[in-house]
Amino acid sequence: MPLHPNLAAIEAALAIAESRVLRDFLNLMRDIHPADRLPARADFEPMAMPWLLGHLVLVQVERGTDGMRFLVRVAGEMVLRAAPVPLMNRYLETSVNLTQDPGDESQARIVNVRQQVAEGGITAYFHGHANVPFRFNFAAMEYAHCPLAEDGMTVDRILSAFYYHGAPHN
Repeated sequence: MPLHPNLAAIEAALAIAESRVLRDFLNLMRDIHPADRLPARADFEPMAMPWLLGHLVLVQVERGTDGMRFLVRVAGEMVLRAAPVPLMNRYLETSVNLTQDPGDESQARIVNVRQQVAEGGITAYFHGHANVPFRFNFAAMEYAHCPLAEDGMTVDRILSAFYYHGAPHN
């Protein structure tokens, strides 16, 4: 039985992740990942690593005729402190001040990267400075977006961990 390609993406991210938050998150995602399919939301136990909760965001992927939308179901305290606007139970594309330019970096970081994760079923990792509207704009951002799929194939949720290097009380 061949391994799911997302496992290789998680291992690649683990090899370069700097923060303990991201390393712990990626290790947890690897540990719950079945060998031949994506994990489901039910496979993730939030209390397995309670210190991660403040850094997590869970979005529901909604597929429609106009494309995908991402509804924020859960956002941890650290993420809520960093966000310039309320996030809970709102769509990402309407929660932040994004332009209509698909080449806009903030659009790419916030929405387009999740669309790639939802379409490909592969974890996305980033570390660096980004032109993204958030309160800790002096800090380097590190994140991983991991796909979840009830049926093991079609991504229906994306679980993300964020770490803001240099942010207070991180």
